[in-house]
Amino acid sequence: MSSLNTARIGIVCLVLFFSVNVWAEGRVNQKPIAQSADKRFANYADGTTLDNKTGLLWMTQDYWQREAKWVNWYNANEYAQRMNNKDFAGYRDWRLPTPEEAASLYDRRKRNVDKDGDKIFIDTMFPKGAGWSTWTSEEKYNKAVTVSFKDEGGKAYQDKISGTDAFLRLVRR
Repeated sequence: MSSLNTARIGIVCLVLFFSVNVWAEGRVNQKPIAQSADKRFANYADGTTLDNKTGLLWMTQDYWQREAKWVNWYNANEYAQRMNNKDFAGYRDWRLPTPEEAASLYDRRKRNVDKDGDKIFIDTMFPKGAGWSTWTSEEKYNKAVTVSFKDEGGKAYQDKISGTDAFLRLVRR
């Protein structure tokens, strides 16, 4: 290999290295566009909401708000893959939350409104009109856990295809 080719390869490597670092630094230094009164949640212009208490990054809008339709558990997992393929908000590791992660959003002191105008207990940093629950990654045979944001909250196993609480909010760590 000639020294000219070696120099070209070196330049390309340097450009790629600095491009990736500039991109990553931009994400780290990104400023929130809004914060909750208690400073727990921060909304970002890329459609994400950071939970400063847990370190989890949530999609600000849930599946119902983005797609205006129900979702079964299998389609929820496919939707996560689609968001990863699209590099939603610059990330490729969106997933269904664990039941514990989903339950961390429930806060009896917070008041929001679901798609039907009923009370749900999640922070108003998440826009009104969302579903009242979310699918989670926990499954057993033909059922998967949903976590409710209504009433007393809690989790329940729902049929993966015909579950009545068929909503979804994706998360990443």
